[in-house]
Amino acid sequence: MASKRALNTQTILWRANDIVNSARELLEENAILSAKNASIRNIVDEQVDALVAVRRGIEIVEADVQVEFKVVQSSARVLIRMLTTKSLLHDLDTSYAGLQSTLAILRDTPIEAVLQPPGTSQKHLFDFIDSTTVTNLKDLLRDCIDRYNEAHTSLEDSSDAFETALENLHSSIENVPTTPVAGSTPSPIPSLYHDLEGHAKEAAQAFQSLVQHYDLCVSALLHTDGGAAAATQATGDEPVPSGEAHAAPPEPISEEERQDLLAVLIKDAVEVEDVVSEIRERGSEMSFLLSHIDNHITHLRNEDSALNSILRMIAQIAAEVKGHIATSRSFHGSWLEDTRPTLLNGIDEWENQREFYERFDLAYAELLVEISGRRRRHDKAKRKAEEAQKELDRLHAEDERAREQFTLTQGDFLPLDIWPGLRDPPRQYEVRAAPWIHDEEGKEGEEEHTETLVRSIPQLGRNVVERALTRVKRRM
Repeated sequence: MASKRALNTQTILWRANDIVNSARELLEENAILSAKNASIRNIVDEQVDALVAVRRGIEIVEADVQVEFKVVQSSARVLIRMLTTKSLLHDLDTSYAGLQSTLAILRDTPIEAVLQPPGTSQKHLFDFIDSTTVTNLKDLLRDCIDRYNEAHTSLEDSSDAFETALENLHSSIENVPTTPVAGSTPSPIPSLYHDLEGHAKEAAQAFQSLVQHYDLCVSALLHTDGGAAAATQATGDEPVPSGEAHAAPPEPISEEERQDLLAVLIKDAVEVEDVVSEIRERGSEMSFLLSHIDNHITHLRNEDSALNSILRMIAQIAAEVKGHIATSRSFHGSWLEDTRPTLLNGIDEWENQREFYERFDLAYAELLVEISGRRRRHDKAKRKAEEAQKELDRLHAEDERAREQFTLTQGDFLPLDIWPGLRDPPRQYEVRAAPWIHDEEGKEGEEEHTETLVRSIPQLGRNVVERALTRVKRRM
């Protein structure tokens, strides 16, 4: 009866067989998923490296433009532009500030009243320039900078979106479940499956020993008087050897053989429970090992699902990369074709305007010096003319006195017809300003032109001339 109850462990063997079959399928799935996950991880690493490289390239383009925007070769001369590195914005501000400083000087430099027609309101040098050129250029550069800022804002928005996508991708990759491994073994399932097979074989062998023991018990009953009937009455079953159903009655055996049979039965009977316990333990261990395999496969499946999600994210980011690259290319092209040349031309133009207006201011200072020089030379010539006139008048008077003296002395003795010019008065010479004639037709009104010429050279104050000389020397 005990040996027959022990055969109920056959259900454990059935379960063990199911476990081994399930484990074999999981072993195959493990091989597939492990290879697939490893391959996908390699693909993910390559794709992430590529995306990061693209992002770095966009950052380099932006950084290069920003550096060139802030630290760029700039000056009013091409040679200096090749040799000198300055801040483009700083140069722009410096050029504009220099121009405004020059214009401020023109605003504060009044035109001397003696140079203007009577009744003219006070004017300054600034009144003689076209300031709309400066204003138009300022508006042009402001629009250029606005366009640059808009392009840079678009690039920043694109870069932020790209960066956010990469951060989400990195975060998702970090959150991908990593399948635990046992020691240095890539996957524990082959080892677990090997242990399962070992337990299954041992359980099968143990069960086989129980079957053999049961067969031995049946045989002993059949060779025992009343044993078969007693077994039938106790169990309700006819004791039949497991491998001999409907077999013929056993052949008689000797008493010695019967005693040996009973001795074996007594010896094996005490081990039945141990064997049953062993089978149960091995069945439990197999269930435990299968749970480990299931857990590992679950990790692999979760890893596979997460990696597939990562691939979908990479595909989406890769599709968006074209837009990011196009935005970067547009930003760089706008810088090379619009912003940079416009700003450099603006700097050159402002430098040229500042230089021109500085020359205008210097020319006005030199004009004052020139007017003073003309007045000085005019006064000197006038003094020379007055001195010459006095000398001529003196010589004329001397000539008159000499002629009168000659007439008194010799006039009574000389007939008038001896020389028709004997009694003529001396020739009168006069020093006067030459007529100021603009063309051949302007010979009339010479006196008026002469007066106008004299009035065209005004008398400047000494302090005015000294200030003009100081400005001229300072800029030489």
